[in-house]
Amino acid sequence: MSEISVAIIGAGSRALNVIEHLAWRLSSDPALPGVVVHLIDPGEPCAGVHVANQSSQLLTNTLASQVTMFSPTNRLEPKSPPSGPSFTEWARRQGYRRFGTEYRQAAGGEEIGELDYLPRAMLGEYLRDAFRMVLQRAPKTMTVKHHRTTAIDVSEHPRRVHLENGDRIPWDALIIATGHCELQPSPEERKIQSFVTRNRSRNSRLRYIGNPYPTSRLAEISRSDVVLVQGLGLTAYDVIADLTAGRGGGFVETGGGLRYIRSGEEPLIRLFSRQSLPYGARGVNQKGVDGGHVAQFLTRPGVDAIRARSAAGGMAKLDFLTDILPLIRKDMAFAYRCAEQRRKIDVEDFRPTPTEDAIIDRIFEPKELLSCGGLSELRSRVVKYLRDDLAEAVRGNVDSPLKAATDAIRDLRDGLSAAIEFGGLTPESHRYVVEVFVPLTNRITFGPPLRRNAELLALIEAGVVDWAGGAGARIRLDEGLARFVVQTTFGSKEECVAGDVLVTARVFGHRPLEDVRPLSRNLVERGIARPFCNGNYHPHGLDVDRGLRLLRADGSPNRSIWGIGFVTEGPRFHTHALPRPGRRSSQLADAARLVDDLLASFASGAAPHAAAAQAEVLAEEGVR
Repeated sequence: MSEISVAIIGAGSRALNVIEHLAWRLSSDPALPGVVVHLIDPGEPCAGVHVANQSSQLLTNTLASQVTMFSPTNRLEPKSPPSGPSFTEWARRQGYRRFGTEYRQAAGGEEIGELDYLPRAMLGEYLRDAFRMVLQRAPKTMTVKHHRTTAIDVSEHPRRVHLENGDRIPWDALIIATGHCELQPSPEERKIQSFVTRNRSRNSRLRYIGNPYPTSRLAEISRSDVVLVQGLGLTAYDVIADLTAGRGGGFVETGGGLRYIRSGEEPLIRLFSRQSLPYGARGVNQKGVDGGHVAQFLTRPGVDAIRARSAAGGMAKLDFLTDILPLIRKDMAFAYRCAEQRRKIDVEDFRPTPTEDAIIDRIFEPKELLSCGGLSELRSRVVKYLRDDLAEAVRGNVDSPLKAATDAIRDLRDGLSAAIEFGGLTPESHRYVVEVFVPLTNRITFGPPLRRNAELLALIEAGVVDWAGGAGARIRLDEGLARFVVQTTFGSKEECVAGDVLVTARVFGHRPLEDVRPLSRNLVERGIARPFCNGNYHPHGLDVDRGLRLLRADGSPNRSIWGIGFVTEGPRFHTHALPRPGRRSSQLADAARLVDDLLASFASGAAPHAAAAQAEVLAEEGVR
């Protein structure tokens, strides 16, 4: 068979997973044809958004010891050691040491441990090195060519990827791995930007930053500005870190926590969101690198059994609130009681007590923060909430019953995927998951490292950070003031906080028709792909079948085009997590499934087209 040309659009971690498995397959079977991989991305190969030159203040939100880019040495046994270093092991080998809150390649300091959250810039270095290691191990039958430009279109007759620089890459197999996208401005955002344009002459500090990444965009904010940050999640923590410690401020240890020392370059930062609830800190990990809560109730077999009963009753799809959420709560209550009693309790007769149910209700909805009489009361309650939460986080995700309960959700992904993926829920339930449940779990389970909340408390006490609004806070564009105003109704009164800069601190899902880049729109317009829809609801992403083949406009699978990673978040669930040592990884499993399907399609007689297409390209260019 002739050499196969595989084009991968997007050079992030998912592309690396694919290349690693492809190299392993080619090494394991000399009978397979040679492969040329065309890696198409303007950035560093396989680093994706984790560029090495970003601010060192931006941390990964996963323990470095729980990140690896390498498959298990025994691919049939996920618990076998990874075939390459974890993020932590790599950092140690590179000579990185911890100096307070910084990490440098220098003598002295402290050794990086299993509980370190390392900067995302270092993750970018790790990903680049992992790519080099994979290439060093690759057989001679595989070649990787990196095209540092952007793919803007794809044609099938002939098969070509059209690049921004004018080149066209012939392909036999095509993989879309573009990850996150930046959305075109919505009508509301255009209205905000128009407000800024009209009023900048009256308020030169007036700015709207709809996407804070890269955080170099925040450099235009001056120390005299009042910055309104819309969103309280991990993106908001990045904005806060860049505008405080990133501008020369510092934190010092005190007997009661941290104290912030101003540099004088910080603006005033005011926070709000739809509910204006603070995120809980992650508990200190006491489960080891590969440990976790073992799902007792929300399991894949359990979901399959519910689905079978539902189908027998004439309902093909599940209702999340009725069928799934009670099992999540039950697993949380089970983890809570095990931690409280410091023993593994009997599963068979387990029923949450009214007290345990009330505790989970409060975790989901802290009513004391949602029913305040005003901003002053909200601020004091937020400070107490953060302090109490930090105390639980310090106890750890095993010893603290509260953190054991919230951390259990991390280990329910298999059951959640079984329920959600490929339109497994009713459209109304799918909307609830995307718009309510996922933000909820981000707040209670996937929050920041505990130090970030200790820093947030110090910044509040220093007067640098404060809350701008409470539950139901909304933005008003004040033409008279030429400023943004956050309004919140507390009972019968309304409170307002004005600001000069509005930063939207949210990361949006992949919406192919709204992407500022033309690739996904062109794929849809050509009928090569279609947005995923569950009934009349479009959560995110391009549609794929269970083999990860992109589905065409008519619903049929493409013979030679696949999608992987965040671009498929919609038909899939929780595609952004990186692989973890000693644990089954859906990301690595997806890469293996895709590569195996790709190679099988050629073994079954699909002839490579790239050589003929390349001849056409050369002929058109007058080159022989």
